[in-house]
Amino acid sequence: MKKQSYDGNVLSPLPVVLVGALVDGWPNYLVIGYMAPFDFGKQIFFSIYKERHTAKGILEHRTFSVNLPPVSLMDRVRICGRKSGREIDKSTLFETFYGELETAPMILECPLNMECEVTQLVDTELNHGVIGRVVGSFVNDDLLLEGKTVDMVKADLFSWTLGGDFSYYRLGDRIEHVDG
Repeated sequence: MKKQSYDGNVLSPLPVVLVGALVDGWPNYLVIGYMAPFDFGKQIFFSIYKERHTAKGILEHRTFSVNLPPVSLMDRVRICGRKSGREIDKSTLFETFYGELETAPMILECPLNMECEVTQLVDTELNHGVIGRVVGSFVNDDLLLEGKTVDMVKADLFSWTLGGDFSYYRLGDRIEHVDG
């Protein structure tokens, strides 16, 4: 097998994620391309362009949500990726709920959600690197297997390739269960 140099990021596919924040008293959501859990899932890292409307709410309240949408929400996800909260009221796109943090709006229609509080901001020229502690996680009841394992296939999530063909992909079949 021969390797060829490739000009792009090959860390794909990545889950489509909607980050939520309270901006000017209203829930707002945007699509984030790269989201990384670390510290065994106790924390989340992502980068957000400083000019994004949602960044304003994250900086003000130091909270945010992570929402994993199913394929059935793709049309609304596209709106969140293409339109700014300055242009449209994204709170009308979804039913919102809150957990312990009252400034981290979560999307009820998403089968998996997390509420997070900002623990650190990494300031770069154009972006804020946001590190957040996961305060709470929420899962639709019908996705729990034996009350403890999430059926990710049934969640019907989708991913996208940002460094490949820039397409969406549905999560596939489980190929092996690893006891951990």
